[in-house]
Amino acid sequence: MGLHERAKKQRHVERGSTLYLVALSLVILLGMGALAIDLASLYVARNESQRAADSAALAGAKVFVESGCVTSGDCTSQEGTATDRANQVASQILVGGQPVTVQSISFNETSQNPQITVQVQSANLSIYFAGAIGVTTAPTVGASATAEAYNPSGTAGGPTFCTGCLRPWLIPNCNPAITPGPACGGTQAFLLNPGTNYGVANPGCVSSGGVVGETLQIAIETDSTHFAAVDNGDSLANYQQSITTCNTGQLTCGTSVHTLPGTKSAFTTPGVDTLLHIGPGIVGLNQGQDWIDTAVCPPQIHAGARNPLVNQGVIGQDAVVATSDSIVTAYIYDWSLPLTPATSQPELITGFAQIFVTQVDANGDVWGVILGLAGCGNSGGGCGGSGSIKGPTMLPVRLIQGAS
Repeated sequence: MGLHERAKKQRHVERGSTLYLVALSLVILLGMGALAIDLASLYVARNESQRAADSAALAGAKVFVESGCVTSGDCTSQEGTATDRANQVASQILVGGQPVTVQSISFNETSQNPQITVQVQSANLSIYFAGAIGVTTAPTVGASATAEAYNPSGTAGGPTFCTGCLRPWLIPNCNPAITPGPACGGTQAFLLNPGTNYGVANPGCVSSGGVVGETLQIAIETDSTHFAAVDNGDSLANYQQSITTCNTGQLTCGTSVHTLPGTKSAFTTPGVDTLLHIGPGIVGLNQGQDWIDTAVCPPQIHAGARNPLVNQGVIGQDAVVATSDSIVTAYIYDWSLPLTPATSQPELITGFAQIFVTQVDANGDVWGVILGLAGCGNSGGGCGGSGSIKGPTMLPVRLIQGAS
């Protein structure tokens, strides 16, 4: 065979090898695509699943705060509602275009800090290039999260709690079942006991001798030596607005606020009327505002005729609701000497009270029911520090664990 023939045959063989190399390269490229695109999609799905678990756990923990069961010391009766809320939130989050499946919801009833753990799973996820290398089914992606309602009452350590959305009312650290005054020097008269790092002096519901469900008269007009409005350096008109929209600034335990002197009834009444959705100039009970049943523990809130959701046809009148605009947070100050109504004076904040406002009376006093208390503990500090946690209500809900 001549040199020309041998060269021609060699070129023919090389052309065949090129086809094999191209085919092998395509397989490698598809494999790399499976790694780059499909694995990235699964990574995104994993993050979305974690977000679903986090959101569901936080929503469930929020039920504990809204119901007041954190102060009552037993949230087992609210676990069903917390489960429903967690499922509802999880179902609204899509992972890879598919709703997640809640695998399990469990609870840990620690003292005054109830926890909820939510485990979710995402299956039938789409894969794009992995099928070319024989992978036809995407792995199932799962995640879990644990959230708690954090109550700093009685703590000897832990983070500093900074709360926001406060209504401009000062309440003495005295149990409303006992006349405010010198009796506050006795342990049983406190709302928050200084001898136990401002732990709740009488946890539990009224049916068992506790504070949850007790009637509270915020007597800023008729007992101005013990109750007061907060002076944020603003006018009385802004005081009225802060009743309806709350003070959004973050405040922490151990700081002081100033009282607002003078008569405030002309501004308190319309502010509370707006808060309760009952119209201007209306005082008293049974005016269409939401109402509360304290015969059960924790108390149940019912929608009144003027509740916006009732007016919109979303729920029926008197239906049990999980939350209400009537629920507010007010300051508890460390009462030691009577206030001076005619002057502005600083008062030390030792905790916060969650109150269901029921009415404003003809005197301009605000009436309500205690739902929960949060004492300062002994962890005072700044709101901007790394050792602080923030919440828009009396008690924060926070994630304390997430699955990796």
